[in-house]
Amino acid sequence: MPIAALVRLLVIYQHAPTPGAPGIYRHRMLLAELVRRGWHVDLVSSPINYMDGSVPERYRDATCVREEIDGITHHWVQATDDIQRSFKRRARNYVTFAWNATLRGMRLQRPDIVWASSPPLSVATAGRWVARRHRVPLALEVRDLWPESAAVVGLLSADSAPYKVIERFARTYARAADLTLVPTPGLVELMQGHGSSEVTLVTGAIEDRPPADDVRARWRERLGVPDEACLFAYVGAHGVVNGLDVLFDAIELVRADADGWPDVRIVTAGSGSATAALTARLAERPIAGLEVLGPIPKEDARDLLAGADVGLHLLRPDPVFASALPTKVLEYLGCHLPFITTVPGLPGEVAAATGGDLAPDAGQLADALRRWAQRSPEQRRTTGDLAFAWGETRYGLASSVDTLEAALRSTIAAGRGAGKRRSKHMQAEPDTNQG
Repeated sequence: MPIAALVRLLVIYQHAPTPGAPGIYRHRMLLAELVRRGWHVDLVSSPINYMDGSVPERYRDATCVREEIDGITHHWVQATDDIQRSFKRRARNYVTFAWNATLRGMRLQRPDIVWASSPPLSVATAGRWVARRHRVPLALEVRDLWPESAAVVGLLSADSAPYKVIERFARTYARAADLTLVPTPGLVELMQGHGSSEVTLVTGAIEDRPPADDVRARWRERLGVPDEACLFAYVGAHGVVNGLDVLFDAIELVRADADGWPDVRIVTAGSGSATAALTARLAERPIAGLEVLGPIPKEDARDLLAGADVGLHLLRPDPVFASALPTKVLEYLGCHLPFITTVPGLPGEVAAATGGDLAPDAGQLADALRRWAQRSPEQRRTTGDLAFAWGETRYGLASSVDTLEAALRSTIAAGRGAGKRRSKHMQAEPDTNQG
């Protein structure tokens, strides 16, 4: 039976930002392009801001709010808020969202396929139940490997009972999914190791957002940054794992130069679990030339990047991050910015290929800040344009959605349970290459 032109996709993704909320969000870009191609997309999400736990007033008292954004039908359901207060409260947030998302998803018109995006892993539970209810295939997206990534950020101990329970669930969901989607190359092999039989790589996508001269001038005037000065920008989560303390250490090293320091200006935007500690540090040891803005809406974030010269990608070095292609990196490239990363592996390789730098510790980061500050505005701008050109040829929106759409349509055509049938066939197939 041929698939109808209008295909219905139901996505469960907990952390979609509400209009005006901070954050860089690849899903809305991909899903909006599917809508333009004739798909109907329902997205079940939570209005709670994952950075600070706040809920916009419009969504605060409603059980569910339905609205259209970029052609996508959003369904905002409630969950436990104030997630920064404690780990227990965050865990309750995951469970309550999964429950309410399951109820909402089961009540929606039958989709052709369900797409559940993890982490948190509880979203996979919701996706599995909703797919069963509608008797349709399940696509499981794994953006970070759980429980491994939870151990990296200190939420779980690798030898704890909760870790082992979550690991069993993760492998069960991987084997049960009809399609597994991953945003970065290193996760393909890891998910196959978890038992996924059909893994498709769908990276984030680059949108061309060259800096407008008037926007650039306005932001630099607001921040008090002269035209010739080099403005470095970090836009994203301020969590413990992001390692902004390493950035602060690097700026202090630059400021301590005996021969005088170049005109280095830094701006950060965002919030997270480390915000209080970082604020306390700056209160005790202020850093000249550093501006901390807190969370800002996405469009303001892009305008801020128009005023910047170099982007900063900050994470504590860990093997889990070495194979990742972060959305933040693609956002920098789309805004025609070269970037400095603290992460070896794929992020470092992309930085080098686009004229940026790998600086995994405070000393090397300080050196990179000095080098960029000593270059002319024209050199920085030219490098940014070349960085965009490199990224656009590899991570353009059209090619990313071509891959995504083909994988979804193929899974719909194969039907529910195709992933398990493929897995069973692969296990039963005899080895004909034995010598």
